[in-house]
Amino acid sequence: MKLPARGWMRFALVSLVALAVLPRSMHQARGQNWPGPWNNLTAGGILPLPGPSPQGSFTKVLFANSRWMVVENEKKQQFPIAADSINQFLIRWPAYAGDLSPSILVEAIGPGLTEMSIQTNHIDLFAGSDQTLVQPGYASVLPIQRPVTAIDPTFQRHMNGFDIAAQNTLYSFVYPVSTGDNGIPGQMHAVGNAVGVDPLRLGVPGNNFVTVFPSGPGGISITQVTRGSNSFAQKGDLAFVTPNQVRPMGDKSLNVLHLVLYKSIRRDQFSPP
Repeated sequence: MKLPARGWMRFALVSLVALAVLPRSMHQARGQNWPGPWNNLTAGGILPLPGPSPQGSFTKVLFANSRWMVVENEKKQQFPIAADSINQFLIRWPAYAGDLSPSILVEAIGPGLTEMSIQTNHIDLFAGSDQTLVQPGYASVLPIQRPVTAIDPTFQRHMNGFDIAAQNTLYSFVYPVSTGDNGIPGQMHAVGNAVGVDPLRLGVPGNNFVTVFPSGPGGISITQVTRGSNSFAQKGDLAFVTPNQVRPMGDKSLNVLHLVLYKSIRRDQFSPP
C-alpha cells in the first residue's frame, strides 16, 4: 500500500523528532544521580560519602548504639561513626551558678580587661576525674591563638607577658598578619578553682586569682564538661564533629578527632537508656 505524499511528510517529520529527542532523554537518565539507597553509605550503598568539613561542623544524631553513631549535617549529608574511630569524646551539660564551689575547676577565656581579669560570656566546669582534661593556670593568648613571646625576635626590646598591645604591634611588623587580625584584642585563658562567686574569682597557681566579668547584659552561660561515649548519645542530640585532618574517611566510618555532644539536661538528671 502506498502512502500519499502528505502521509510521507508526516512520517518523516515524526521520525526526525524521535531521533532528536530519544538520545537526549537516554543521556539524561544515565547522567542523573537519582536519590536512593545506593547514594548513601549508611544504607549499605556503594558510592563514597562526600567529604566532611575539615574545620568541623554541627550535626544531629540520627542513630546511636554502643558500637555506631550516625550523624547528619545541615547539608543533609549523613556520616557513620564507629565508636573506636573517635579520638576524644566530650559532653557539654547545662550547669548553673549554684554548681560553683572550691572543689570545681572553672575554665574561662576572653579579652583581658586588666592584668588579672577576664571578660567573657561563657565558662566551663570540670568535676571529679574530668578535671584532668584541663590544667590550672593562666596565660595570655594573642589573636588566632598566637603565643605570647618573652622577647622581641629582633632582640631590640624585652616584653612582659601581658603587654598585649606591644605583642600585636610586634607581630604586625615582624611576622605578616592578615587584615582581619589587626585590632583584635588579646585574650586571657584561665583555669582555677571557684574561690568566689560575686564576682567570680578563680584561684590560680602562685597564690593568686583571676576575676571573671560578664561581657554583656546576658550574663555568663555555664556548661559542665565531661568525658563521654556512645552510650550517652540519643537521637536528636546536637554534636560538633571535627574530622581527623590526615585521614578523615575510613573504609566504613568517619575518623573523628574530637566529638562534642550537647545535652539538654543536667548530668545528674541523665539515666542511660
